Amino acid sequence: MLTYCLPIINSHFSQREMSLLPFVSQERRAVIERFRFDESKVLSLYCALLLRHMICTYTGIKNNELVFDISKYGKPYLKGYENIDFNISHTKGMAFCAVSDTSKVGVDTEHIRPIKYNIMKTCFHPKEIEYVERFGDDEHFFEVWTKKEAYTKYLGTGLTTDITSINVFLKEHDEHLVSFIKDNYIFSVYSDEPQKVQPLNINIDELIHSFMI
Repeated sequence: MLTYCLPIINSHFSQREMSLLPFVSQERRAVIERFRFDESKVLSLYCALLLRHMICTYTGIKNNELVFDISKYGKPYLKGYENIDFNISHTKGMAFCAVSDTSKVGVDTEHIRPIKYNIMKTCFHPKEIEYVERFGDDEHFFEVWTKKEAYTKYLGTGLTTDITSINVFLKEHDEHLVSFIKDNYIFSVYSDEPQKVQPLNINIDELIHSFMI
């Protein structure tokens, strides 16, 4: 399994970003063009590039050979390489991605920030609410939030069940989850091989260079 954290501090869609559009699919370019704000365009572009870089690095497949499709539940997959599973998440200023050929994988990342805790009633299990209230801080709220997101994305079936019925602290989930905090961001990974999660860092310049060589 390969996991990468990519800080995205640039918020301007400049000529440099324009020059990178040929490295992503026409579908992705259309999505980027539909965004009104530069920040959203930048985030969409670099998330696509990060995913492509990781798959190419992990598998040896060339970027121009990657063809993506969407399952009936809305989860992207790599056509012709159904054994490759991947997942990507982003929040303001950060992208996080995982690729594996031995396990399904789901990831989530969030910037730790003040939150209104009444939202827990609509998305957290009573035991999860109890856990957050015991500590009473934003860090533990987002620990639960990212674990739940990573689990539902691992399933790849979308939100087809009542998420308040999911308790990520059950042993059956705990054996699949890894969470860590870096630079005020929290990251969670749900996989069949959590012991293989070794998050690596890459910056924008390194990512761009990988497509230019």
